[in-house]
Amino acid sequence: MYALALAATPGLAPGIVGLFMESGWMGKVIMMILLCFSVVSWAMILLKFQYLRKAEKESLAFLQVFRKTKNIDELLASANQMKFSPVATLFIDGHKEVESIVKSLPGGTVTEADRPLVTEEIERSLQITAQDEVVYMERYLAFLGTTGTVGPLLGLFGTVWGIMDAFYGIGLKGSGDIGALAPGLAEALINTSGGLFVAIPAVIAYNYFAEKVKDMATRMDSFSIEFMSFVSRTYLRK
Repeated sequence: MYALALAATPGLAPGIVGLFMESGWMGKVIMMILLCFSVVSWAMILLKFQYLRKAEKESLAFLQVFRKTKNIDELLASANQMKFSPVATLFIDGHKEVESIVKSLPGGTVTEADRPLVTEEIERSLQITAQDEVVYMERYLAFLGTTGTVGPLLGLFGTVWGIMDAFYGIGLKGSGDIGALAPGLAEALINTSGGLFVAIPAVIAYNYFAEKVKDMATRMDSFSIEFMSFVSRTYLRK
C-alpha cells in the first residue's frame, strides 16, 4: 500500500531506483553496505558450490577406483589426478605416513609388537588430514552466516531510521500528507527489502553448504576405516 502511494506521488521516481534516490543519506549508506555484502556473498556462493560439487564428484570416483583395485601405483596415480577430492588427499597423506613409518622400522617391516603403535600413528595422521580438509571446505561459510545474520539487522536499522525521517518530515511540514512521508517511507521500504534480499540467499547457501561439508566429513571417516583395513592387509600382515 505504501509502495503504491509512493509511486503515485508527484515528482517521486518509481521503482527501486526511485526509492533509493528518495532515501536519506543514512539509507543510501546502508544500501551500499548491503550491496557489498550481496556481491561478495554471491561470489562466495558460486565458488563454494563449484568446489563442493567437484569435491563430491571426484571423491565418489576415487572411492570406486579404491574399491576395485588395491594396486598402490594405480591408486596413487588416480588420487593425484583428483585435486578437489578430500578423500583422495586423505589417501595420499595416509600412504605417505605409512611409507614413512615402515621405512623408519628396522628391516622395513612391521612386527607384531609394532602393530599397535603403527596403527595409532596412522590413525592420528588420518584424523589430522581429515580435520584440515574440513577446515578448508568450511572456508567462506562464516561470512555467509554473518551475512545472513547482519543483513536483516542492517535492514531493520535502515527501516527505523526511515520511519524517524518520516516523522521528522511530518514535523517540518506540520501535516501528515504523503509528500512529507514519502522520503522516510522510501528509505524504510528499500532497507527492509534490501536486508532480506541479501540475507535469504546467504542463509540458504550456508545451510546447504554446511550439510555438504558434514556429508563429506562422514565420507572421510568411513574411508579412514577402509584405508586402515587396506593398510592392515598390505603392510601389517603377520
